Amino acid sequence: MIAPVFHRRRLVLLRVYLTAAAFGVFSTAVSADDELLILREGELPLVISAPHGGRLEVPGAPVRKGEGLRKGPSGFFVGRDTGTEEFALRVVELLDEKLNGRVSCVISRVHRRYVDFNRPPEIGVEHQAARIVHDSYHEGLRTAVRRVRSRHGRGLLVDIHGQGSSAITAFRGTNNGLTVKALREQFSETAHTGPLSLTGLLQKRGWTVHPDPFTGQEQSGFTGGYIVRTYGSHQPEGIDAIQLELGADYRRDNVREKRAAELADALVDYAKAYLQPQR
Repeated sequence: MIAPVFHRRRLVLLRVYLTAAAFGVFSTAVSADDELLILREGELPLVISAPHGGRLEVPGAPVRKGEGLRKGPSGFFVGRDTGTEEFALRVVELLDEKLNGRVSCVISRVHRRYVDFNRPPEIGVEHQAARIVHDSYHEGLRTAVRRVRSRHGRGLLVDIHGQGSSAITAFRGTNNGLTVKALREQFSETAHTGPLSLTGLLQKRGWTVHPDPFTGQEQSGFTGGYIVRTYGSHQPEGIDAIQLELGADYRRDNVREKRAAELADALVDYAKAYLQPQR
């Protein structure tokens, strides 16, 4: 059961490192300060993902070239979603303070030049070293989703991204409701498009969201990528999954604390409405 309790809880994370011994394809070990992924196992039916905010290289892996691939935000792209790594971590910390338990998180510290976790491996990686990191990220997500289903039967994965189309806007991506199929079937369409939907709760806190009205079509290019399509509740072993594409007004250093607190508060309210045990 999710119940809000207001106390300080230290964020304990499992840091994932690559070393030469891990896969034997390069000779330079990664230092203790160069963790590539941040994973945390939690008890609550919430999972936070952030695949594109990292800065680090994958030792031994060259920069991806994308030869023969379609270019652009929905194809081959190497741009970094600035601020999303820090934003996601802060949301996790705030949820730890507000909820009676811990959420799971899978957050990359690797630059998208080397691996794209929101693409299948045949597009997202071009070297074995990067493939191992890609596989580790998705094993973390699979494990978290599996744990949520086993313990709670349902849950929510929030996949955090950045976009440069509109600084003031947060775009919802659910493949127009597909990746929240279980939510819509169990709680009706208003759970996805009403005032107590995640977009409704964010708008209540002053966010500019799209689509608005919430019943409208999601923005082309921001309808939800590989992660939410792989782990969403339209999949037999999935949970509800929402991609959030955040403009700069949500990710900049001077606004990040406020915006992370607003998302954490919205998720607490969402959890009260849709993630409590059903009697």
